[in-house]
Amino acid sequence: MTWFATAFAALAASIVAAWISPARARSWAGGCAFFAASGLVFVAGVEAISTGGATFSLGPLSLLEPIGFVLNPLRGLFLIVTAVVFLAATPLLVRDAAQYPRHRAALFLTLVAILYAGMLAFFTAADIVSFVFFWEISALAIWGLVTFHSREARPVAAGYLTLMLSEAGTLAGMAGLFILASHAHSTALSSIAAAGNQLPAGALWIAFLLTFFGFGVKAGIVPVNAWLPEAHGSAPRSVSPILSGATLNLGVFALFVIDGPIAIHHPQMALLVLFVGAVTALTGIVYALTERDLKRLLAQSSIENLGIVVAALGAGFAFVSLGHPVLGAMALVAGLYHMLNHSAYKTLLFVGAAGIDQATGTHDLDRLGGLMRRMPVFATAFLIGALAIAALPPFNGFVSEWLLFESLLRVVEIASQPVRAVFALSGAMLALTVGLAMTCFVMLAGSALLGRPRSEVVAAAAPAPVSATIPMWGLVVVCFGLGVLATAVIPLLGGLVRPLAGANPTAALVPAFFGTPHGLPAGLTTTLSGIGAEVGRGVLPLRSLVVVHSGGAATPVVFAMSTALAFAVIALLLLSTWGATRLLHRRRTRRVGVWDAGLPCLQPQMGYTATAFSAPVRVLFESLLRPVVQERQHSQGGFLLGLERETRVVHLVDRLFLNPVAYAVKAIGRSLAWLHQGAVTLYATWVLATLFAALMAMKFSL
Repeated sequence: MTWFATAFAALAASIVAAWISPARARSWAGGCAFFAASGLVFVAGVEAISTGGATFSLGPLSLLEPIGFVLNPLRGLFLIVTAVVFLAATPLLVRDAAQYPRHRAALFLTLVAILYAGMLAFFTAADIVSFVFFWEISALAIWGLVTFHSREARPVAAGYLTLMLSEAGTLAGMAGLFILASHAHSTALSSIAAAGNQLPAGALWIAFLLTFFGFGVKAGIVPVNAWLPEAHGSAPRSVSPILSGATLNLGVFALFVIDGPIAIHHPQMALLVLFVGAVTALTGIVYALTERDLKRLLAQSSIENLGIVVAALGAGFAFVSLGHPVLGAMALVAGLYHMLNHSAYKTLLFVGAAGIDQATGTHDLDRLGGLMRRMPVFATAFLIGALAIAALPPFNGFVSEWLLFESLLRVVEIASQPVRAVFALSGAMLALTVGLAMTCFVMLAGSALLGRPRSEVVAAAAPAPVSATIPMWGLVVVCFGLGVLATAVIPLLGGLVRPLAGANPTAALVPAFFGTPHGLPAGLTTTLSGIGAEVGRGVLPLRSLVVVHSGGAATPVVFAMSTALAFAVIALLLLSTWGATRLLHRRRTRRVGVWDAGLPCLQPQMGYTATAFSAPVRVLFESLLRPVVQERQHSQGGFLLGLERETRVVHLVDRLFLNPVAYAVKAIGRSLAWLHQGAVTLYATWVLATLFAALMAMKFSL
C-alpha cells in the first residue's frame, strides 16, 4: 500500500505545483507529478496482483463511519489500466495546460488530478460510503473537464447532459446499494456480495436494476449513454483519451463487483446483462458509421466496445448461474480482456485524434485525407490502432473477440431452449457488430489517412506533435503485446475471475503444450503438436502459444488459434513479398507516359468521403436511424436561387427515452404554471397546506 499512498501524495503535489509554480514551469511540474503518480500506481497494481493486496481504513471522519479501502488482484488490474491511460495522456495534458491563462491552467490541472485521485480511490473502495463518495467525485470532475474548454452553448449543454445522467445514475445506484445493505446489515461491499442472494425476489430485482442501469451510465449501456458522444465532442482534446480509456471502466468495475455476485445466482439477470450489452454494441457501431466527426465516431465506438465487454460479462454470469463455472470463467476472461484491449487501442486512437486536431485544426473526416504521406510515422501508429480495434490478427482486439464468440458457441452445452435463444440472438447482434466495426474503421483509416487532402488546412498541415506520436507508439507496443502474448495474459485474467466464477479457465483455454496438457480429448494433443503447438517449448516461459476452445466428449468440436504463430506467418509472407518485389525492381524497366484523358491527377472531391462510404449502411439501417430532413429554399423575388437540405439523425435513445421524458416534464410544468401566478397570500396558502399535509403524514405514520 506504500506505493499507492505515495501516488496520492504525488497527485496532491501536482495540485500545489499547479497553483504556486511559475507560469512557464506550471504545466511541466504538473506533468512530472502525473508521470510519477502513474508509475507509482502501476507498481502498486503489479504488487497487488502478485502478492494479493491489502486493506486499510480512514476514519471515523466527521459524521461518517470509517471509510474502508481494499487492494486485491482484480482492483490492481483496474489500477494498472488507469495508470497506463493517464501516462499516455499526460504529454497532451501538459501541452494543453500550457495554452491556457495562468489560473485556467491551474484549474485544469487540478480537475485532472481530482479525477485521477477519485478514480483510484473508487477502484479500491471497500464499502458503500467510499464507493459512492469517490464515484461522485469522479463524476463531478468529468463534468468540470467536459465544460472546461468553452462556454459556448453546445459544450455547456453537453456538460449539463453529462451531469444530469450521471447524477440520476448515482441516485439510482445508491438506492440499489441501500436496499442490498439493509438486508446484509452491513455497508461493506464484501458483505453485500455475500448476502445479496438472500434477498426476496422482488427487492433483489429492484436493487439489481437500479445498480445495473444506475452505475451503467459510466459504461455507456443503452439507454443511459446519450451523454458519451456529446461529452467527447465537447471535451478538451487531451481529456478524451482519459474519458474513453479510463473513466468508462468505472461502470465495468461496478458491474463486476456489485451486480456480478447477484447475477451468478440468477440466470434471468445474467441474460438481461448479455442482451443489453449486445444491443448497446450494435447501436453504438451503427451510429458510429453515421458520424463525420472523428471524436464523436470514436465515442460511439466506445459505446460499441463497452457493449461487447458487458455482453461478455453477462455470458459469464449466465454460465456460472447455470452450473458451468469453467465456461463462465472463459467468458469473464473475454470480458476483462476486451476491457484491457479497448483501453489500449481507444486511448491510442483518441491521442491520435488530438494530434490530428492539433496538426490540421479539424477533426471533420470529410475534410481530412492524405495524412499518411504528410506524417507517416504518426499515421502508421494510428493505422495500427484502427487495425487493432477492427479485430484483425495479430493485434489484441482479435483475441478478446475470438474468446467471446467461442464462449457464446458453447451454449450448446446448455439444455434450456430460452437460454439458447437469448445467446443466439445476442451472438448474431455481436457478429453483425464486428462486421460493421470492420467497415467503420476501414472508412476511418481511408478517409483520414489515405487519398488526397480534401481541404486547404489539411493540405498545409503542420508536422505531427511529438506529444502524440511517442505515446501512440508506446500504445502500439501494448496492443501488439496483448495480441501476440495472449497465452500469457489469459492465465493472469483467469486467476482474477476465479473468486467470482468459482473456477480458473487457464487449463482449458491454454493447455500446457510446453509441458503435459491435461483434459483434452484423445488425439488432440498429438494433432495440435503436429501443426506447431509445441513451437517454442523449452525457450519461452509460457504454457504454450496456442489458445484452445474444446467442447469435450459431448461436443467434440475444437477451436484453436495462435496470434503468435499468425504473426510469424504474416511477417514471413510480408518479407517474402518485399524480397520478391526488390528482385523484380532490379530488372530494367522503361517508363512511358500514358493517356490521362485530360485529367493528370484525381481531384480531392473525386474520392470517397466518410459520408459517401457509410451511405449504404445508413440506407440499410434507415428504419433504426430515422433521419430527419430539413429543407430551406433560398429565393429572390419570384426566382428560386437554391435549395438546401440538412439531414439530422435523432439518436434512438433520445427518440425513445429522453425526448418522451422531457416532453412529459414540460407538460407537467405547463399544467402547474398557474401556481406561479397570483398574490402572495396564495403562495402562503400553498405553503401552509403543504406543511399541514406533511405533519398529518408524520402523525399517521407514527
